[in-house]
Amino acid sequence: MRLEISFRNASVEEKERQALKNRVERKSRKITRFLKEPVDVGLVILGQKVGYRGDLVVSGAGADSFKASLEADDPIAVVDGLIHTVERAVRRRHDRRLDVHRTEGTPLDGFVPDFALSEGEDHDLETAEVHRTVRGGAA
Repeated sequence: MRLEISFRNASVEEKERQALKNRVERKSRKITRFLKEPVDVGLVILGQKVGYRGDLVVSGAGADSFKASLEADDPIAVVDGLIHTVERAVRRRHDRRLDVHRTEGTPLDGFVPDFALSEGEDHDLETAEVHRTVRGGAA
């Protein structure tokens, strides 16, 4: 995992920077287990007149990329909120991918590609009759 943290217009001491970096590393491990290696994590913390704003970009190998932005009064709250937001998105995408693999073979739009009528069957079958014929049971 490659981690890049930058601070802009933020008066954060070196000790706090290191603590934030350790926190981001620890919390981003939850995210990286769902992504393909190599994983890049980029965090930008901007100091504003009141509070902080953070932008987080997490990308894995391939087309996996997740972005989040958040404003809060404390940089730690910014980091926690960003990681939580991206983690939720990564888990949701991962669960969807698993659901697709679990239902593999079941057509999404109701079209049955391997369906063929035998010679004696009528070509105007109703949808329920098609499903019974293909699946071998009740619709």
